[in-house]
Amino acid sequence: MNRVKELRLKSGMQQKEIAVAVSVSRPTISEWEHQKKDPSGDRLRRLSDLFGVPAGYILGIDNMEDGEVIAPRGLSDDEQILLDRYRALSDDDKELLRSDALRMKREADRGTGSSAQRTAG
Repeated sequence: MNRVKELRLKSGMQQKEIAVAVSVSRPTISEWEHQKKDPSGDRLRRLSDLFGVPAGYILGIDNMEDGEVIAPRGLSDDEQILLDRYRALSDDDKELLRSDALRMKREADRGTGSSAQRTAG
């Protein structure tokens, strides 16, 4: 359940204004608001910038209270710290981190990663 309509109404903007701001058609905004589709990729990032909320909030993944993101349930303290630090990174740094994490996962799956080497030694 995305929150595009909720955010639009709170902002006092019209569908057409949002459509122009995120470079989509007005019918696309309507589809998002009626849960027929969810925004993704660059459009989601633009909505996040426009409304000043995290993408996860727009998609209904995260909740907010007094402007703060409420941690998803089930995260350990260490996971929450990592998530908070990740959110503070620039988009370029986030992409680098995602690339490194995928590389590390592939190496671990093959048994060639640094954690596999530590346990084998």
